[in-house]
Amino acid sequence: MDILKKIFGKNSIHLKVILLFYNNNGYFNNITGLANTLNVSHVTVRKVITDLVDAGILREIDIGKSTVIKANENSPYAKALFDFISTVKSIKESKSIEEIIEKRSKEAYRRMGYKV
Repeated sequence: MDILKKIFGKNSIHLKVILLFYNNNGYFNNITGLANTLNVSHVTVRKVITDLVDAGILREIDIGKSTVIKANENSPYAKALFDFISTVKSIKESKSIEEIIEKRSKEAYRRMGYKV
């Protein structure tokens, strides 16, 4: 995803977190797990998560004493961002416009809870 790094910055922790959620079906168990995966401090990840929650890209769900972090499937900003990433990825893979539209349609149905 070189083009995304050029747009958002090479060492952007925000971009790394967004791509983790994009590639991991939209959820992650906790901040500690994210920090370990990204090899950055808990404080850094907490700041990034707070920024992305405030932007409407992610949301946090309290489950007992744990907090699950998920992509905010109800957010038009999250949808636009993930669609953009999907489009960039499809262009890089040189897919036809028909394949891109088909993939987007399937992803949209999955986000709405339908099995495709």
